Amino acid sequence: MSQFIYSPPTGGDGGNKLGNYITGKWITGDGEGQPLCDAVNGEIIATASTKGLPFNQMLEYGRTVGNPALRKMTFHERGRMLKALAVYLMEHKEKFYSISYHSGATGLIAG
Repeated sequence: MSQFIYSPPTGGDGGNKLGNYITGKWITGDGEGQPLCDAVNGEIIATASTKGLPFNQMLEYGRTVGNPALRKMTFHERGRMLKALAVYLMEHKEKFYSISYHSGATGLIAG
């Protein structure tokens, strides 16, 4: 799963522009993007943009690469893939909790 790990670049203002995993690679949308704010203090914690993303290419990739790959897998293989994803997420949950906290989730909800 390491090929899917994304560490967004830090902008000059300390904010992060979130990327999108599209057609097998990480890309960011064009422009400054939409600010994503901390639910508690209103501070901008990241930006995100879909401007300029190749939506037609995304659909084609899903149809020609993703769908055939999943269809070739057995039920058990797909289950093992989901389990591997769950294990990875659990191993990194503290990082996700710290991000979730900015959405306004309490410690009880976020972790």
